[in-house]
Amino acid sequence: MNSSTDHSSTPHLFLHAQFETPSAYDEATRTNTNQESGTSVTSTPTTVIERHCFDVSNCQEAVIGLGKSVEPIKPQPGDYTYSGMHDHGPLPLPKEGGQFAQLIGFVNAAKKASDRYLTELIEREKMLAAAKKATGAVEGDGDTKQQKSKRKRGAAKS
Repeated sequence: MNSSTDHSSTPHLFLHAQFETPSAYDEATRTNTNQESGTSVTSTPTTVIERHCFDVSNCQEAVIGLGKSVEPIKPQPGDYTYSGMHDHGPLPLPKEGGQFAQLIGFVNAAKKASDRYLTELIEREKMLAAAKKATGAVEGDGDTKQQKSKRKRGAAKS
């Protein structure tokens, strides 16, 4: 039996990622505070769940060392990326391929998906905040100007 062509003993590797975020960040998000215990519970009517599965069908193996045409150079102080060079000369070439390269590729793909997802979420929040600011209806803490003025009038009457 030739082990280089027999992949039956190699486990199928994969990485699952799940991103959960509230679907609304304005009036749909409510915070209830228990005055006696001082605890607060934030609840949202719905949660967005985005699931991803990363495996050999949708991810490339990571390159562990330097690319084929990249020469080893001594890194600048504070640069901790792989440079192929140590203080006393070039490092031996790392073993490329295999399960670790697959897993690193999955993690790289998951990081890219997370970055895309979070960037989209941040941009959506910025647009929502800009729209609210443009209407002038919401103060910095999320209360409308009308709610604040009612509280001020109520405190003045006391």
